[in-house]
Amino acid sequence: MLRQSILILFAFFALSANASVEPKETPMDDFISSQIEELELELELFGTQTNNEIVNVSSIAIYEIEEDITINFDTNAYLPKDFDARKGMNDIDWNAINLYEVEEEVELGFDVKSYLPKNFNPYQGMITVKSEGICLF
Repeated sequence: MLRQSILILFAFFALSANASVEPKETPMDDFISSQIEELELELELFGTQTNNEIVNVSSIAIYEIEEDITINFDTNAYLPKDFDARKGMNDIDWNAINLYEVEEEVELGFDVKSYLPKNFNPYQGMITVKSEGICLF
């Protein structure tokens, strides 16, 4: 009797394990169908174009969509009294502002002359270059 009950429990367990392992749907079907739908939409929107077709820029229609912004609260409650967003905009004289560039001395921490060739001159040849001797092709 004990053997029969163990055998029945084992058979029941094997059937339930087999039933839960088999997938009802393959996950690739959803992925493949979404990829096909995406390709169909791209083909419908953009069409097929070969390299022989020339597209005129003026034939392209451009639509500018303006969306209304809806704020669900009163913004004036969060601003100070007598708030003016444009106050002081015309008070700045941009020509009166002087810009200064501060050049900082860079200290490398070692002597760069020891890494340069003997009698090195970074300005050598800058003045004597003539455009007659330059060939670009």
